[in-house]
Amino acid sequence: MDKFLSPKAKKNIRAAKFFAFGMIFVCLATAIVIVLCSYIGNRNFRETFYNVSSIKADSPLRVIQLSDLHSCLYGDDNQKLIARVEELKPDVIICTGDMVNSATDDADFAADLGRKLSKIAPSYYVYGNNEVESIYDFPLNEKELDEHFGFTKANRDETKLLEIKDSFEQKLEKAGIKVLKNEKDTIEVKNMTVDVYGVLNSNPSSFWSYSEKSFFDHIYENSDNLKITAVHEPFIFEEFSHDFWGDLMLCGHTHGGVMRVPVLGPLYTHEGGLLPERSGGLVYGRYDVSGKPLIVSSGLENKNILRINNQPELVVIDINKF
Repeated sequence: MDKFLSPKAKKNIRAAKFFAFGMIFVCLATAIVIVLCSYIGNRNFRETFYNVSSIKADSPLRVIQLSDLHSCLYGDDNQKLIARVEELKPDVIICTGDMVNSATDDADFAADLGRKLSKIAPSYYVYGNNEVESIYDFPLNEKELDEHFGFTKANRDETKLLEIKDSFEQKLEKAGIKVLKNEKDTIEVKNMTVDVYGVLNSNPSSFWSYSEKSFFDHIYENSDNLKITAVHEPFIFEEFSHDFWGDLMLCGHTHGGVMRVPVLGPLYTHEGGLLPERSGGLVYGRYDVSGKPLIVSSGLENKNILRINNQPELVVIDINKF
């Protein structure tokens, strides 16, 4: 058919093809540069600071949140990460899960990290899905929990979940970091009392049935205490309305949506699909939940080559009275 075209038309077609191939090459080259630059930039972490007000904060309180490290390293034995945490002078350190890829394989990694953190400030560890999946041999949803213990709604005992033998917890607590599994710990910091509660079964189907009593004790007992609620996934806050979850809530799990697209925001999460914030997902940053701040960390994992415009982060929260 080309033989019926004029020389000028043939020249225009060749130019159009050349332009199209050129644009494809430019787009591919740009994508490669963006991916490589992000990958290189992700060898380090950024620090994200939040200011939170609470009338209960008689003195300034600094909380550092670490989440979703996935057994990654920043310097030999994470010395770079530990040194920076120490420089920031936290009053409380909270790890919100998935600090390891496997509680079975990476227990020594977690214990070493916990030992170093606990020397800096009172430190807490809340399990994420990676820890749960390698410690428990069944999912922590209501159906599986009831079948495992032989419970019905009439005879359910939420404390039985905490009686399951857990060598990972023993190793962490021996290292000095407190593991919170549907329980709170109370500490005195700068002449004020702080309650830190960690959620184990963050699956919405089992949250109330297997943690209601302990959670309500945390929320409503000693209400003058500053209340911090830590949970790996943000699902319970997405699923349920409640009058009070705490003075500060901390989550991780989402990795900030992996890629963050200007204007559009987080691109994807496993549970929320594409553009999860558009459908109400709590994916990254600060949200208001029942009038109090929820911080969702994008985590410290640094090996995902598709983590773009979403540098790993260390979260620093300063709580002041006003």
